[in-house]
Amino acid sequence: PMTNDAQTFWLENLQQADRYNAWIFEQIKPYLGDSVLEVGCGNGNFTVFLAEECSAVMGIDLDAKYVELAQARLRSHSGVEIRQGNIFELDTDQRFEAILLLDVLEHIEDDVAILQRLNRLLQPDGNLIVKVPALNSLYGEMDRAIGHYRRYDKKTLAQAFAKANLATPKTWYFNLAGIPGWWLNSVLLGKINPPAGQVGLFNKVVPVLKQVEKWITPPVGLSLFAIARSTGQQ
Repeated sequence: PMTNDAQTFWLENLQQADRYNAWIFEQIKPYLGDSVLEVGCGNGNFTVFLAEECSAVMGIDLDAKYVELAQARLRSHSGVEIRQGNIFELDTDQRFEAILLLDVLEHIEDDVAILQRLNRLLQPDGNLIVKVPALNSLYGEMDRAIGHYRRYDKKTLAQAFAKANLATPKTWYFNLAGIPGWWLNSVLLGKINPPAGQVGLFNKVVPVLKQVEKWITPPVGLSLFAIARSTGQQ
């Protein structure tokens, strides 16, 4: 598939957003196991964290250009394999302790089908770890440009998990402070990308935002996390 320019903008800018990426990784770290599959690994922004934490990591992405970038970044790590391909066609007998979809599910038209597929690739009691964009009211030009079919709330995400025979997920909102910027750029101004400097600025204030979200549980957020255990049911 052709590399999406808007998607590339985000991947390249988020590659520089070290504090933001570390904050996201902290959210999911307790749910990882030794063997992890990352679906839609992109250019390896999170694969590099996984490589430090887990002994066996497989990353898969549809886009050949991103896969090449990820392979180059992870070359020095043993125990990491990056494949180019479609998760529905992944040829493996392996079962994983954790499977990650970080900002991927919203790109899949049939989200239940991919969740069912991943359920089959999990070990019994393995964790499916999902991060998605939240709140349909925030859906705008940036979502369209990146190729988002939808944004989620706790209810719609839990419904998709239930249809895929996954356990009821533990869910929480994340990044309350990101909402105004996204709404302004994507919904009100109809931009395809935010001004590049905004991502860098946001990265700088992450330590403050992190503290705030430790003190208060955000009632909403720009993103939504969900962790669900495999039930062993297909």
